[in-house]
This record gives sequence, C-alpha cells and structure tokens, in this order.
Amino acid sequence: MGKVGKEAVVGEPIEHLLVEKLSDPHTMEQLVRLLDKLENVTFLLDMLENFLRRGPEFADSINELVILLRQSLSRPEYVTRFEHALTALQRMQEFLDSPQVQELFKSDVLDVRSVQTIGKVSRSLLQASKETMETGTKRVGIIGLMRALSDPEVQPALNFVLNFARHLSKEISNA
Repeated sequence: MGKVGKEAVVGEPIEHLLVEKLSDPHTMEQLVRLLDKLENVTFLLDMLENFLRRGPEFADSINELVILLRQSLSRPEYVTRFEHALTALQRMQEFLDSPQVQELFKSDVLDVRSVQTIGKVSRSLLQASKETMETGTKRVGIIGLMRALSDPEVQPALNFVLNFARHLSKEISNA
C-alpha cells in the first residue's frame, strides 16, 4: 500500500491507514508498553508541568541567593570563616591521605565483621556493668585463686569480668 510522507495515496481513506498501522504487531507491542507505563508518564508530565510553572519562582530564589552570597563575601568575617573552612577541609584531606589512615582502611579494623564484634563487646561491657551494679559484689571463692583475689577491693572487678565473659560468650555463640 503506497504512502507519500504522512499523507495517504489519493483515494485511500485515512481510517484504513490508521487501522493498518494499529494492526502492525510492532505498533501493538509499543502501545502495550506505553499503556503499562502510562501512570509513570503521567506523573512525570505533571512534575514537569509543575516545575515549569514554578520556573520564575526558582529563578527569583537563585537570584536572591546570588545577591546574598555577593553581600556575604564582601564581609571580612565571612571571608575568614570561608578560609577557616577551606583550611579545615585541606587538613582533613591530608589526614585521610596519610599512610596511617590508608593502612587503617586496608586493615580489618573497618571490616563489617570487626565493627559487629566491637558492638558485641560494647553491649557485653554495658550489660556486665549493669549487672554488676544491680547485684553488687559477690565473693568469688575458688580455692585455686590466691588470697589476694578474695580481697574486697578486687571483688567488684572480678564480678565485672565474669559477667563480661558470660555475656561475651552469649554474643559469640549467637553470631
């Protein structure tokens, strides 16, 4: 069926060409894909329309910001603050580029498992501390320990260490 540009050949009704075009499998596939995404397309068009409608408002805000920045940069205290901020950023960059920090990044200290283990140790320390405060000091009397271990000044630390060991063991076995 011959067509010249977008116009139908003389004598061929436009409806017939439309039906023929809509019957094409490729066209049908594209229409189905478009219909599937119609909600997203509508949403995007609404957002674009709102953005364009607020264009003058955005331009005014940007203009006000530029004016504010020009006024601020003319004040010496703002220039000093900016210089201090820039110096701080340079020092932070030097720190991050240092061999020590680079080695830290390469080590297992920042590994997720290490951080999780430190979290477990911290929770265990806090729980042991809490229990030690709640239960008070208990005499830990194991015959094999020296008399010095039964000293009342040592008992709070010993209770803390035992509670810590118990909770750390729970954390490790739950891993």
